[in-house]
Amino acid sequence: EPSESELFATIEYDMDEQDEVWLQIYNKERRKENSGEISGELFEAIIDQLEKEWFNLIKNLPKKTAEDPILPEDSKCAVCDDGECENSNAIVFCDGCNLAVHQDCYGIPYIPEGQWLCRKCMVSPENPVSCIFCPGEGGAFKQTTTNQWGHLLCAVWIPEVSLSNSVYMEPIDNIESVPKSRWKLSCYICRRRHGACIQCDNKHCFVAFHVTCARWARLCMRMKLHGTHYDGVVLKAYCDRHTPRDYKETVDVDANLAAAQQWFINHKHGMPRRRYVDEEDDDAYDYSVQQQKTKLLPTSKAARAHQHQYTAGAPIAPEYVLDKLENLPCVRHAKIKKKSNLIVSICRYWSLKRESRRGAPLLKRLHLEPWTASSSELKQSEVEKAQKASSMMSLRADLEKVRMLTEQVQKRERHKLDRVRKQKAYLEMILYPVEFIVHPILRQLMAMDKKEFFRYPVPLDLAPDYYQVIEEPMSFSEIQEKLALHQYSTVDEFEYDLNLIWKNCLFYNKKETLYYKLAQKLQK
Repeated sequence: EPSESELFATIEYDMDEQDEVWLQIYNKERRKENSGEISGELFEAIIDQLEKEWFNLIKNLPKKTAEDPILPEDSKCAVCDDGECENSNAIVFCDGCNLAVHQDCYGIPYIPEGQWLCRKCMVSPENPVSCIFCPGEGGAFKQTTTNQWGHLLCAVWIPEVSLSNSVYMEPIDNIESVPKSRWKLSCYICRRRHGACIQCDNKHCFVAFHVTCARWARLCMRMKLHGTHYDGVVLKAYCDRHTPRDYKETVDVDANLAAAQQWFINHKHGMPRRRYVDEEDDDAYDYSVQQQKTKLLPTSKAARAHQHQYTAGAPIAPEYVLDKLENLPCVRHAKIKKKSNLIVSICRYWSLKRESRRGAPLLKRLHLEPWTASSSELKQSEVEKAQKASSMMSLRADLEKVRMLTEQVQKRERHKLDRVRKQKAYLEMILYPVEFIVHPILRQLMAMDKKEFFRYPVPLDLAPDYYQVIEEPMSFSEIQEKLALHQYSTVDEFEYDLNLIWKNCLFYNKKETLYYKLAQKLQK
């Protein structure tokens, strides 16, 4: 594996179509000024070095810590409320509002390079949105087919509502199918008649509650997936009176519900910021609906998306990097004019391209390095490096042992196969001695029949009346088939079939034909 210094000296960048178009336009301008054209190789070398210099410049910078750090409960998925993740279903954080969602839950088939924004931060970053199904102001939003907004959690739990695309989990559809009676239900947690409530799964109970209110009050909400998406999901939600016993043993539903109801009584116009009612809350986060419209608190998770903090600015190469690029051997030895202007122009283009990719590096290796996004605190010490090198050497030794064992096993199996083949040949020699004698004779005769006149039965298109004239047709392939089926008990039987081939040929063909002459030769 090449070292860091070797990789730094290697040109890893490859031009794409966008680069070629820009370079053609830029060379056209340089031709007008008689400054000399820029080759693709020189362009790639400058961009490659620029990427690596920028990477070395920023990799040790400490990351900006947010004023409102990610809370422990925020690392759970906002849709399924589960913190577990897999390689193919990772938890992704929105760079605008820190929303945490599973890829499958929110509909993210692949994680893009650079920053990722949730649908709300992408479509409406500056204007607050509200869910048509509940009064909740934070969470995982998706647009409806009517250009409104709704929580994906609410859309999944409300029976009549569906999702048009189960892969991207949007848009929210069939809102008109929600009966009027559901819109009139009053939530027994927040005491509001707003949006569409769901009801207790007990068939004798009609208690209604918002999906987000139930999640906040820690009511029992069980979600069982059949597959990777929410097509065949089984949903069961219970009020506090009909909560299953096993759930009550792990969660104090009565205390959480009482605390939630009391919170809504004390905060008539507010919505809780925390995910669960049993988490510590601060009165400073309470604000009225009118205040929400006029001013969003900077510490509110939903408000972060309106402050443009998630928008990564275009990277600007400092003078230090420009000087290094200008002193590159390929630039110094290039027979062109206005080299300083060239470096500045390429740096501007690089800056715009990085901005269009939301800050993602143009060299994929730098994007995939484990320490690309880490701070200086995470740099490995010399002891850790030595330990890692030692473990790698130990692993290599183990792999070498496995390789040697594999080769020995292969050698053993080859010997076993060879022995079995010899045993088979010995047994056939004992059981079928005739075949052991006649097989070499047949192979020799077939080798002499180079044009394969006698190998296969005579085709009708060559001799239409052959089978009317010849009563017992015979060929080498038919003799081979008889040998394979062990039908020859004596050498005389084999000799009879061979003579039958020559006899048939001499009887049917004229003396001057090749068939007749070859049959005579083989018969001798």
